[in-house]
Amino acid sequence: MRFHPDLTGTGPLVTDLATHLAAMGDEVTVVTSMPHYGRRNIHSKYRGRLFQRENFQGVNVWRTFVYVPPNPKGFYRAINYLSYTFMSIIAGILCGPKDVILCVNPPITVGFSGWLVSLPHRTPMVYNIQDIWPDCIAIIGQLRNRLLFRIFQYLEKFLYKISARLTVLSHGMKQNLLNKGVRENKVTIIPNWADVDYIHPLPKENDFRAANGLSDHFVVMFAGNLGFIAVLNTVLDAAKLLQDDARILFVIIGRGNAKSDLIERAKALNLTNIRFLSTQPKEVLPQMLAAADISLVTLDRRLGQLNVPSKTYNIMAGSRPVLAAVPPDSEIARLVQEAGCGVCVPPEDPKSMARAIKDLLSQPEELERYGKNGRSYVVANYSRPMLIRKYRELLREVSNLTRRE
Repeated sequence: MRFHPDLTGTGPLVTDLATHLAAMGDEVTVVTSMPHYGRRNIHSKYRGRLFQRENFQGVNVWRTFVYVPPNPKGFYRAINYLSYTFMSIIAGILCGPKDVILCVNPPITVGFSGWLVSLPHRTPMVYNIQDIWPDCIAIIGQLRNRLLFRIFQYLEKFLYKISARLTVLSHGMKQNLLNKGVRENKVTIIPNWADVDYIHPLPKENDFRAANGLSDHFVVMFAGNLGFIAVLNTVLDAAKLLQDDARILFVIIGRGNAKSDLIERAKALNLTNIRFLSTQPKEVLPQMLAAADISLVTLDRRLGQLNVPSKTYNIMAGSRPVLAAVPPDSEIARLVQEAGCGVCVPPEDPKSMARAIKDLLSQPEELERYGKNGRSYVVANYSRPMLIRKYRELLREVSNLTRRE
């Protein structure tokens, strides 16, 4: 499970949830790994230790050693997960009994850790599902071993059974669980959120644009986890189709397992209209989002019901238009259409993406309207205080039910 200062994946979600629950007066402990995401080794401040205890904004944090693989794929990635699974069990037991345990998936193995930690005191567990494992990783080709897939399927079924409650991000994800035999009253939909106070509309021409040489360009931005689920090869192909238009510049920001392959492919395609930037510090985030003329949300065509790229909410909070290359049955497609905050195109279709970018380039009034619509919608439906209250109510409900039993 990721936590501050890891800013990608579930790191911001867990950090926000933990710190705000602590600010409400709850005693919160987080078991996480030493900071390492997107790096080749553990952060120097934490290197050489099995455990590190600290307090972060009122949250008791237990950090554990984790194996950082030289290649974040296949066997090496599995060892990374297993090392955290083992160490988090020890840390979870050492930090003492709690009223309720919240496990955030992925990876699925974190649920196994939570279950073992829960056994001594029969502590109830809430299993938070950000991605449907093992379905997602099998679909994108990151899990080809049939035996391992069956083991993960068994673990998935077991975790659904022993968890007191399951939380998912969308109706599509909930339906996936119901199709697997989970009781409907066991599943709660709590989407991820945007910090609508911190991320707010700012001028497009700002310090981030100036510092990165983006002025005088129509910026098409992808910012987030550069993983295989995002199928960013489509973005590279669209960039190739638009390379003759000097006004358009693609900017890809972040870290992830697919980044090195993307950079190599961009070089092979001789792309001159694309730029890769590292994950930006949190204090830069509002300006970074504002610097885009269009922000991209992409998703593998087979994952329409299984994954919800929550970065969409931050794009909307910053009043930027969304160009979503996602399946038509996905939560993001529904969101974009309902909010009127952008345009949807078929996933993994570079010609449609390039055509939409070209069309939007000549429609500044429409882009402004999309941005305003998105901001209004996310403030009303995906603000952080409202959704953190839902988490708090659920955790208290589970804890109280167990006490009455």
